[in-house]
Amino acid sequence: MGYWNRPDETAKVTTPDGFFKSGDVGFMNENGYVKIVDRKKDMILVSGFNVYPNEIEDVVAKLPGVFEVAAVGACRISTRAKR
Repeated sequence: MGYWNRPDETAKVTTPDGFFKSGDVGFMNENGYVKIVDRKKDMILVSGFNVYPNEIEDVVAKLPGVFEVAAVGACRISTRAKR
């Protein structure tokens, strides 16, 4: 887990015991469920372009039948970028 071929950047977001700090802000309720409520970083880098998840979410949320939406970055090995 971390940034493709960027050990220095990965080290900045990994705890000494191996946890990846995603930048998501959330809490665990009394039943053990985790709810994500915010982000520390509001930008995803996509093949060199800055993409703001909240803008994507705003558009998708307006589509008929959409109840909830969340845009997240996912590593694509084929492009070596986050989408």
